[in-house]
Amino acid sequence: MKTPPLRGIRALELAEIWAGPFCGVLLGDMGAEVIKVEALQRIARGPISPAPNTAGYPDYDPGERPWNRQGNFNATNRNKLGLTLDLTTEQGVSAFKELVAISDIVFTNYAFGVMDRLGLGQEVLRRIKPDLIVLFTPGYGNTGPYRQHRSMGMAIDAMTGHSALRGYPDLDLSHNSLVHHPDAVAAVTATFAICAALHHRARTGQGQFIDMSQAEAFMPHLGETFLENQMTGAPRERRGNSHPQMAPHGYEEWQSFCEVIGQSNLDTDPRFASLDDRIANREALNAIISEWTAQRDRNDIAAQLQAQGIPSAPVLGCGPDTYDDQHLQARNYFQLVTHPDAGTYPMSGPVWSTLSHTAPDSSLEDAPRLPDRHDPAPGLGEHNHYLLGDLLCYGADTLHDLESASIIGTVPIEGADMGGVRRFARERQSGAAAS
Repeated sequence: MKTPPLRGIRALELAEIWAGPFCGVLLGDMGAEVIKVEALQRIARGPISPAPNTAGYPDYDPGERPWNRQGNFNATNRNKLGLTLDLTTEQGVSAFKELVAISDIVFTNYAFGVMDRLGLGQEVLRRIKPDLIVLFTPGYGNTGPYRQHRSMGMAIDAMTGHSALRGYPDLDLSHNSLVHHPDAVAAVTATFAICAALHHRARTGQGQFIDMSQAEAFMPHLGETFLENQMTGAPRERRGNSHPQMAPHGYEEWQSFCEVIGQSNLDTDPRFASLDDRIANREALNAIISEWTAQRDRNDIAAQLQAQGIPSAPVLGCGPDTYDDQHLQARNYFQLVTHPDAGTYPMSGPVWSTLSHTAPDSSLEDAPRLPDRHDPAPGLGEHNHYLLGDLLCYGADTLHDLESASIIGTVPIEGADMGGVRRFARERQSGAAAS
Protein backbone atom coordinates (compact mmCIF):
# COMPACT_ATOMS: atom_id res chain seq x y z
CA MET A 1 0.00 0.00 0.00
CA LYS A 2 1.15 3.51 -0.74
CA THR A 3 2.23 5.83 2.05
CA PRO A 4 0.47 9.22 2.08
CA PRO A 5 2.90 11.79 0.64
CA LEU A 6 3.12 13.93 3.80
CA ARG A 7 3.29 11.11 6.33
CA GLY A 8 5.84 12.09 8.98
CA ILE A 9 5.31 15.85 8.50
CA ARG A 10 3.98 17.79 11.49
CA ALA A 11 2.23 21.14 11.08
CA LEU A 12 1.06 23.62 13.71
CA GLU A 13 -2.11 25.45 12.67
CA LEU A 14 -3.23 28.73 14.22
CA ALA A 15 -6.18 29.43 11.99
CA GLU A 16 -9.85 30.32 11.97
CA ILE A 17 -12.87 30.41 9.67
CA TRP A 18 -11.99 28.79 6.28
CA ALA A 19 -8.83 30.02 4.55
CA GLY A 20 -6.43 28.73 7.21
CA PRO A 21 -8.35 25.67 8.42
CA PHE A 22 -8.95 24.30 4.92
CA CYS A 23 -5.22 24.50 4.25
CA GLY A 24 -4.81 22.27 7.31
CA VAL A 25 -7.49 19.91 5.99
CA LEU A 26 -5.62 19.46 2.70
CA LEU A 27 -2.32 18.86 4.48
CA GLY A 28 -4.05 16.32 6.72
CA ASP A 29 -5.66 14.62 3.73
CA MET A 30 -2.13 14.06 2.42
CA GLY A 31 -1.07 12.42 5.65
CA ALA A 32 0.47 15.27 7.65
CA GLU A 33 -0.08 15.43 11.39
CA VAL A 34 -1.87 18.76 11.79
CA ILE A 35 -2.12 20.20 15.30
CA LYS A 36 -4.86 22.81 15.57
CA VAL A 37 -3.99 25.28 18.31
CA GLU A 38 -6.91 27.16 19.89
CA ALA A 39 -7.54 28.94 23.18
CA LEU A 40 -10.25 28.70 25.79
CA GLN A 41 -10.34 32.49 25.71
CA ARG A 42 -11.02 32.62 21.96
CA ILE A 43 -12.69 30.01 19.78
CA ALA A 44 -14.11 30.05 16.27
CA ARG A 45 -16.68 27.35 16.95
CA GLY A 46 -19.84 29.43 17.26
CA PRO A 47 -21.46 30.78 20.46
CA ILE A 48 -20.87 29.05 23.78
CA SER A 49 -24.58 28.94 24.58
CA PRO A 50 -26.65 29.12 21.38
CA ALA A 51 -30.42 29.04 21.62
CA PRO A 52 -32.25 25.75 21.06
CA ASN A 53 -33.25 24.99 17.46
CA THR A 54 -30.30 26.97 16.11
CA ALA A 55 -29.26 26.25 12.53
CA GLY A 56 -25.77 24.88 11.99
CA TYR A 57 -25.99 22.05 14.51
CA PRO A 58 -27.02 18.41 13.95
CA ASP A 59 -30.81 18.19 14.17
CA TYR A 60 -30.81 21.89 15.11
CA ASP A 61 -29.67 20.83 18.59
CA PRO A 62 -26.59 22.64 19.99
CA GLY A 63 -26.32 20.03 22.74
CA GLU A 64 -24.28 20.24 25.92
CA ARG A 65 -21.04 21.04 24.11
CA PRO A 66 -22.11 23.16 21.14
CA TRP A 67 -18.53 24.18 20.42
CA ASN A 68 -17.89 20.55 19.43
CA ARG A 69 -21.08 20.19 17.34
CA GLN A 70 -20.93 23.31 15.18
CA GLY A 71 -21.31 22.29 11.54
CA ASN A 72 -19.06 24.85 9.85
CA PHE A 73 -16.19 24.02 12.16
CA ASN A 74 -16.55 20.26 11.85
CA ALA A 75 -16.75 20.47 8.05
CA THR A 76 -13.43 22.31 7.74
CA ASN A 77 -11.27 20.68 10.38
CA ARG A 78 -11.10 16.95 9.67
CA ASN A 79 -7.90 14.97 10.20
CA LYS A 80 -6.46 17.21 12.92
CA LEU A 81 -5.39 16.98 16.55
CA GLY A 82 -6.93 19.53 18.91
CA LEU A 83 -4.79 21.49 21.39
CA THR A 84 -5.71 24.44 23.56
CA LEU A 85 -3.02 26.88 24.67
CA ASP A 86 -3.38 30.40 26.04
CA LEU A 87 -0.64 32.08 24.07
CA THR A 88 -0.93 35.23 26.17
CA THR A 89 0.81 33.41 29.01
CA GLU A 90 4.46 32.48 29.35
CA GLN A 91 3.54 28.83 29.94
CA GLY A 92 1.40 28.73 26.80
CA VAL A 93 4.07 30.33 24.63
CA SER A 94 6.73 28.06 26.08
CA ALA A 95 4.71 24.94 25.27
CA PHE A 96 4.08 26.21 21.75
CA LYS A 97 7.79 26.81 21.21
CA GLU A 98 8.54 23.27 22.35
CA LEU A 99 6.13 22.01 19.72
CA VAL A 100 7.76 24.24 17.10
CA ALA A 101 11.08 22.56 17.84
CA ILE A 102 9.68 19.18 16.78
CA SER A 103 7.49 20.39 13.91
CA ASP A 104 8.03 21.08 10.23
CA ILE A 105 5.43 23.77 9.49
CA VAL A 106 3.71 26.66 11.25
CA PHE A 107 0.91 28.39 9.37
CA THR A 108 -1.68 30.98 10.28
CA ASN A 109 -4.31 33.23 8.74
CA TYR A 110 -4.36 35.57 11.73
CA ALA A 111 -4.31 39.25 10.94
CA PHE A 112 -0.95 40.93 10.33
CA GLY A 113 1.08 41.50 13.49
CA VAL A 114 -0.75 39.07 15.77
CA MET A 115 2.02 36.49 15.82
CA ASP A 116 4.63 39.17 16.52
CA ARG A 117 2.55 40.51 19.40
CA LEU A 118 2.38 37.01 20.82
CA GLY A 119 6.17 36.84 20.69
CA LEU A 120 5.93 34.23 17.92
CA GLY A 121 6.98 36.15 14.81
CA GLN A 122 8.60 34.31 11.95
CA GLU A 123 12.14 35.26 13.04
CA VAL A 124 11.51 33.82 16.50
CA LEU A 125 10.02 30.63 15.10
CA ARG A 126 12.86 30.04 12.67
CA ARG A 127 15.48 30.66 15.36
CA ILE A 128 13.90 27.79 17.28
CA LYS A 129 14.09 25.52 14.21
CA PRO A 130 16.09 26.95 11.28
CA ASP A 131 14.62 24.57 8.69
CA LEU A 132 11.04 25.38 9.74
CA ILE A 133 8.52 26.38 7.06
CA VAL A 134 6.43 29.33 8.20
CA LEU A 135 3.44 30.69 6.29
CA PHE A 136 1.60 33.85 7.36
CA THR A 137 -1.38 34.67 5.16
CA PRO A 138 -3.35 37.69 6.36
CA GLY A 139 -5.90 39.11 3.95
CA TYR A 140 -3.54 41.53 2.21
CA GLY A 141 -0.12 40.10 3.01
CA ASN A 142 2.63 41.11 5.42
CA THR A 143 3.83 44.27 3.65
CA GLY A 144 2.19 47.25 1.97
CA PRO A 145 -0.36 49.90 2.98
CA TYR A 146 -3.19 47.41 3.55
CA ARG A 147 -1.31 44.97 5.72
CA GLN A 148 -2.97 46.29 8.90
CA HIS A 149 -6.47 46.01 7.41
CA ARG A 150 -8.75 43.37 8.84
CA SER A 151 -10.40 41.23 6.18
CA MET A 152 -12.91 38.50 5.51
CA GLY A 153 -13.69 36.66 2.29
CA MET A 154 -16.43 39.12 1.28
CA ALA A 155 -14.08 42.08 1.74
CA ILE A 156 -11.46 40.40 -0.44
CA ASP A 157 -14.17 39.64 -3.00
CA ALA A 158 -14.85 43.37 -3.17
CA MET A 159 -11.23 44.51 -3.14
CA THR A 160 -10.19 42.20 -5.99
CA GLY A 161 -13.06 43.25 -8.26
CA HIS A 162 -14.94 39.96 -8.00
CA SER A 163 -18.03 41.51 -6.40
CA ALA A 164 -18.41 43.94 -9.29
CA LEU A 165 -18.50 41.04 -11.76
CA ARG A 166 -21.17 38.98 -10.02
CA GLY A 167 -24.85 39.01 -10.82
CA TYR A 168 -26.98 40.36 -13.62
CA PRO A 169 -26.67 43.78 -15.28
CA ASP A 170 -29.93 45.03 -13.78
CA LEU A 171 -28.99 44.20 -10.18
CA ASP A 172 -27.03 46.40 -7.83
CA LEU A 173 -23.79 45.35 -6.17
CA SER A 174 -25.51 44.23 -2.98
CA HIS A 175 -26.16 40.83 -4.59
CA ASN A 176 -22.97 39.16 -3.46
CA SER A 177 -22.21 35.48 -3.06
CA LEU A 178 -22.59 33.90 0.36
CA VAL A 179 -19.67 31.64 -0.54
CA HIS A 180 -16.43 33.47 0.15
CA HIS A 181 -14.45 32.16 -2.79
CA PRO A 182 -11.15 33.85 -1.84
CA ASP A 183 -10.97 31.76 1.33
CA ALA A 184 -10.97 28.49 -0.59
CA VAL A 185 -8.49 29.81 -3.15
CA ALA A 186 -6.19 31.02 -0.37
CA ALA A 187 -6.31 27.62 1.31
CA VAL A 188 -5.35 25.75 -1.83
CA THR A 189 -2.64 28.29 -2.70
CA ALA A 190 -1.19 28.08 0.80
CA THR A 191 -1.14 24.28 0.61
CA PHE A 192 0.69 24.42 -2.72
CA ALA A 193 3.22 26.92 -1.35
CA ILE A 194 3.87 24.77 1.72
CA CYS A 195 4.35 21.64 -0.38
CA ALA A 196 6.75 23.52 -2.67
CA ALA A 197 8.69 24.67 0.41
CA LEU A 198 8.85 21.09 1.70
CA HIS A 199 10.26 20.01 -1.65
CA HIS A 200 12.82 22.83 -1.49
CA ARG A 201 13.81 21.84 2.04
CA ALA A 202 14.23 18.20 1.02
CA ARG A 203 16.71 19.30 -1.66
CA THR A 204 18.57 22.02 0.23
CA GLY A 205 17.86 21.58 3.93
CA GLN A 206 16.61 25.17 4.08
CA GLY A 207 13.41 26.38 5.67
CA GLN A 208 11.37 29.31 4.35
CA PHE A 209 9.10 32.13 5.39
CA ILE A 210 6.14 32.41 3.02
CA ASP A 211 4.43 35.81 2.88
CA MET A 212 1.09 35.21 1.21
CA SER A 213 -1.72 37.65 0.51
CA GLN A 214 -5.14 36.05 0.24
CA ALA A 215 -6.26 38.84 -2.09
CA GLU A 216 -3.30 38.36 -4.43
CA ALA A 217 -3.84 34.59 -4.44
CA PHE A 218 -7.37 35.19 -5.73
CA MET A 219 -6.70 37.85 -8.36
CA PRO A 220 -5.11 35.52 -10.97
CA HIS A 221 -8.45 33.73 -11.12
CA LEU A 222 -9.83 36.92 -12.66
CA GLY A 223 -6.97 37.29 -15.13
CA GLU A 224 -9.17 37.46 -18.23
CA THR A 225 -10.98 40.54 -16.94
CA PHE A 226 -7.74 42.37 -16.20
CA LEU A 227 -6.41 41.57 -19.66
CA GLU A 228 -9.66 42.75 -21.23
CA ASN A 229 -9.37 46.06 -19.41
CA GLN A 230 -5.81 46.53 -20.62
CA MET A 231 -6.87 45.90 -24.20
CA THR A 232 -10.10 47.91 -24.26
CA GLY A 233 -9.60 50.49 -21.53
CA ALA A 234 -13.11 49.73 -20.22
CA PRO A 235 -14.08 47.80 -17.10
CA ARG A 236 -15.90 44.49 -17.47
CA GLU A 237 -19.62 44.82 -16.88
CA ARG A 238 -21.76 42.22 -15.16
CA ARG A 239 -23.12 39.65 -17.61
CA GLY A 240 -25.20 37.22 -15.59
CA ASN A 241 -25.32 33.99 -17.58
CA SER A 242 -24.62 35.67 -20.90
CA HIS A 243 -21.43 35.35 -22.88
CA PRO A 244 -20.24 37.77 -25.57
CA GLN A 245 -19.29 34.98 -27.97
CA MET A 246 -21.88 32.28 -27.29
CA ALA A 247 -25.66 32.20 -27.46
CA PRO A 248 -27.17 30.30 -25.89
CA HIS A 249 -24.27 30.26 -23.44
CA GLY A 250 -23.22 26.74 -22.61
CA TYR A 251 -24.67 25.15 -25.78
CA GLU A 252 -21.78 25.42 -28.21
CA GLU A 253 -23.08 22.46 -30.26
CA TRP A 254 -25.91 24.52 -31.77
CA GLN A 255 -27.26 22.10 -34.39
CA SER A 256 -27.17 19.14 -32.01
CA PHE A 257 -28.91 21.22 -29.39
CA CYS A 258 -31.74 22.11 -31.79
CA GLU A 259 -32.27 18.41 -32.48
CA VAL A 260 -32.30 17.51 -28.78
CA ILE A 261 -35.05 20.00 -28.01
CA GLY A 262 -37.04 18.88 -31.04
CA GLN A 263 -36.81 22.18 -32.88
CA SER A 264 -34.41 21.61 -35.75
CA ASN A 265 -36.15 24.47 -37.55
CA LEU A 266 -34.40 26.91 -35.21
CA ASP A 267 -31.23 26.30 -37.16
CA THR A 268 -32.78 28.02 -40.18
CA ASP A 269 -34.80 30.62 -38.28
CA PRO A 270 -33.37 33.98 -39.46
CA ARG A 271 -33.29 35.16 -35.85
CA PHE A 272 -30.87 32.38 -34.94
CA ALA A 273 -29.14 31.49 -38.21
CA SER A 274 -25.72 32.74 -37.15
CA LEU A 275 -23.94 33.37 -33.86
CA ASP A 276 -24.35 37.12 -34.31
CA ASP A 277 -28.07 36.60 -34.90
CA ARG A 278 -28.42 34.46 -31.79
CA ILE A 279 -26.56 37.01 -29.68
CA ALA A 280 -28.79 39.80 -31.01
CA ASN A 281 -31.90 37.75 -30.20
CA ARG A 282 -30.63 36.18 -27.01
CA GLU A 283 -33.77 36.89 -24.95
CA ALA A 284 -36.09 35.25 -27.49
CA LEU A 285 -33.81 32.22 -27.66
CA ASN A 286 -33.65 31.91 -23.89
CA ALA A 287 -37.44 32.01 -23.74
CA ILE A 288 -37.69 29.06 -26.18
CA ILE A 289 -35.16 27.06 -24.17
CA SER A 290 -36.89 27.87 -20.88
CA GLU A 291 -40.23 26.67 -22.24
CA TRP A 292 -38.62 23.34 -23.17
CA THR A 293 -36.73 22.84 -19.90
CA ALA A 294 -39.69 23.83 -17.69
CA GLN A 295 -41.60 20.73 -18.80
CA ARG A 296 -38.84 18.22 -18.11
CA ASP A 297 -36.84 16.67 -15.30
CA ARG A 298 -33.42 18.29 -14.89
CA ASN A 299 -31.62 14.96 -14.80
CA ASP A 300 -33.33 13.80 -18.00
CA ILE A 301 -32.40 17.07 -19.70
CA ALA A 302 -28.76 16.68 -18.72
CA ALA A 303 -28.72 13.07 -19.90
CA GLN A 304 -30.20 13.99 -23.29
CA LEU A 305 -27.68 16.79 -23.80
CA GLN A 306 -24.74 14.68 -22.68
CA ALA A 307 -25.79 11.94 -25.09
CA GLN A 308 -25.19 14.44 -27.90
CA GLY A 309 -21.83 15.53 -26.49
CA ILE A 310 -23.16 18.82 -25.11
CA PRO A 311 -21.62 19.77 -21.74
CA SER A 312 -24.43 19.91 -19.21
CA ALA A 313 -25.35 19.14 -15.62
CA PRO A 314 -28.43 19.47 -13.44
CA VAL A 315 -28.43 22.28 -10.90
CA LEU A 316 -28.28 20.46 -7.56
CA GLY A 317 -29.15 21.93 -4.22
CA CYS A 318 -26.71 21.66 -1.33
CA GLY A 319 -28.14 18.80 0.71
CA PRO A 320 -30.19 15.77 -0.39
CA ASP A 321 -29.63 16.55 -4.08
CA THR A 322 -25.89 16.22 -3.77
CA TYR A 323 -25.92 13.47 -1.13
CA ASP A 324 -28.02 11.29 -3.46
CA ASP A 325 -26.13 12.05 -6.67
CA GLN A 326 -25.10 8.74 -8.22
CA HIS A 327 -21.72 9.98 -9.40
CA LEU A 328 -20.68 11.41 -6.03
CA GLN A 329 -21.95 8.23 -4.38
CA ALA A 330 -19.95 6.03 -6.74
CA ARG A 331 -16.77 7.96 -5.99
CA ASN A 332 -17.41 7.83 -2.23
CA TYR A 333 -17.18 11.61 -1.96
CA PHE A 334 -19.60 11.86 0.94
CA GLN A 335 -18.45 9.63 3.76
CA LEU A 336 -20.23 8.70 6.96
CA VAL A 337 -18.15 10.13 9.78
CA THR A 338 -18.81 9.55 13.46
CA HIS A 339 -18.00 12.45 15.75
CA PRO A 340 -18.09 11.85 19.52
CA ASP A 341 -20.28 14.90 20.11
CA ALA A 342 -21.94 15.53 16.75
CA GLY A 343 -22.95 11.97 15.90
CA THR A 344 -22.76 10.19 12.55
CA TYR A 345 -23.40 12.22 9.39
CA PRO A 346 -22.25 12.28 5.75
CA MET A 347 -19.35 14.67 5.36
CA SER A 348 -17.34 15.86 2.38
CA GLY A 349 -14.36 13.60 2.00
CA PRO A 350 -10.79 14.13 0.78
CA VAL A 351 -10.71 15.76 -2.63
CA TRP A 352 -8.39 13.15 -4.13
CA SER A 353 -8.30 9.37 -3.92
CA THR A 354 -5.16 7.31 -3.53
CA LEU A 355 -4.74 4.21 -5.68
CA SER A 356 -2.53 1.27 -4.82
CA HIS A 357 0.03 0.09 -7.35
CA THR A 358 -1.64 -1.45 -10.39
CA ALA A 359 -0.50 -3.18 -13.53
CA PRO A 360 0.07 -0.84 -16.51
CA ASP A 361 -2.86 -2.30 -18.43
CA SER A 362 -5.35 -2.23 -15.55
CA SER A 363 -8.19 0.28 -15.46
CA LEU A 364 -8.81 2.87 -12.77
CA GLU A 365 -12.28 1.38 -12.24
CA ASP A 366 -10.69 -1.90 -11.12
CA ALA A 367 -7.83 -0.41 -9.12
CA PRO A 368 -8.05 -1.04 -5.37
CA ARG A 369 -8.46 2.24 -3.53
CA LEU A 370 -6.74 2.89 -0.25
CA PRO A 371 -9.02 3.90 2.60
CA ASP A 372 -9.29 7.69 2.62
CA ARG A 373 -8.11 9.27 5.83
CA HIS A 374 -11.12 10.93 7.41
CA ASP A 375 -10.89 11.45 11.13
CA PRO A 376 -13.58 13.74 12.54
CA ALA A 377 -12.78 17.31 13.55
CA PRO A 378 -11.22 17.39 17.01
CA GLY A 379 -13.15 18.46 20.06
CA LEU A 380 -11.85 21.56 21.82
CA GLY A 381 -8.60 20.53 23.49
CA GLU A 382 -9.32 16.87 22.76
CA HIS A 383 -5.66 15.90 22.38
CA ASN A 384 -4.12 18.10 25.10
CA HIS A 385 -2.83 15.19 27.17
CA TYR A 386 -1.45 13.33 24.18
CA LEU A 387 0.35 16.35 22.74
CA LEU A 388 1.66 17.82 25.97
CA GLY A 389 1.90 14.65 28.03
CA ASP A 390 3.01 11.98 25.57
CA LEU A 391 4.73 14.19 23.02
CA LEU A 392 6.35 16.82 25.26
CA CYS A 393 6.54 14.61 28.37
CA TYR A 394 4.69 16.98 30.69
CA GLY A 395 3.85 15.28 33.97
CA ALA A 396 0.39 14.90 35.47
CA ASP A 397 1.00 17.71 37.98
CA THR A 398 2.06 20.13 35.26
CA LEU A 399 -0.98 19.30 33.15
CA HIS A 400 -3.21 19.81 36.19
CA ASP A 401 -1.66 23.21 36.88
CA LEU A 402 -2.13 24.27 33.25
CA GLU A 403 -5.78 23.24 33.39
CA SER A 404 -6.34 25.04 36.69
CA ALA A 405 -4.94 28.23 35.15
CA SER A 406 -7.14 27.80 32.02
CA ILE A 407 -4.03 27.65 29.85
CA ILE A 408 -5.36 24.37 28.54
CA GLY A 409 -8.75 22.75 28.84
CA THR A 410 -11.77 21.48 26.95
CA VAL A 411 -14.48 24.00 27.88
CA PRO A 412 -14.29 27.64 26.70
CA ILE A 413 -14.30 30.21 29.46
CA GLU A 414 -17.40 32.32 29.91
CA GLY A 415 -17.19 35.45 27.80
CA ALA A 416 -14.69 33.94 25.34
CA ASP A 417 -14.20 35.80 22.07
CA MET A 418 -16.11 33.92 19.39
CA GLY A 419 -13.70 34.83 16.63
CA GLY A 420 -13.79 38.47 15.70
CA VAL A 421 -16.36 39.72 18.24
CA ARG A 422 -13.87 41.00 20.78
CA ARG A 423 -10.12 41.32 20.93
CA PHE A 424 -8.19 38.32 22.08
CA ALA A 425 -5.44 38.38 24.68
CA ARG A 426 -5.38 41.97 25.84
CA GLU A 427 -2.20 41.55 27.87
CA ARG A 428 0.12 40.71 24.98
CA GLN A 429 -1.59 41.84 21.82
CA SER A 430 -4.14 44.24 20.51
CA GLY A 431 -6.13 41.77 18.39
CA ALA A 432 -6.20 38.37 16.76
CA ALA A 433 -8.90 38.62 14.14
CA ALA A 434 -8.43 36.02 11.45
CA SER A 435 -8.54 36.75 7.77
